[in-house]
Amino acid sequence: MILRQHYDRPYFLPENSENKNTDWIFMGTPGYGAHMHVDNVNNPSWQAQLVGTKNWTLEPPPECIYECKGHEITVYPGEIFVLDTNSWYHSTRIVSNGISITIGAEYD
Repeated sequence: MILRQHYDRPYFLPENSENKNTDWIFMGTPGYGAHMHVDNVNNPSWQAQLVGTKNWTLEPPPECIYECKGHEITVYPGEIFVLDTNSWYHSTRIVSNGISITIGAEYD
C-alpha cells in the first residue's frame, strides 16, 4: 500500500473498480524483460510506463487461437497498457537506451 500513496488510479477506471490488494513496480535495463507467460493473478491489470520504452508481444488464449491474432505493442512513457494477463500470453522487452520503470495494479 506504500506505493499507492505515490500515484492515483488511472482516470478511465471507475472509482469502484480498483483492487487495492496488489501493486507492482517493474524496473529493468535495456534488453531485459519477461519471457512468454500468463500470470496467475485474480483480475486484469493496468500498467503505466513511467520511464523508458517497453515492447509487449501478445499471443491469444487457447480458446481464441484460430480467430484472434497476436500483437506487438510498444508502450512509451506516459502511456497506460490494460490487459487480462491471466488469459493473454505475453512477453516484454525493454527497448529504450536507459532504465525502464513501470507501475501497475489489478482492477476489477
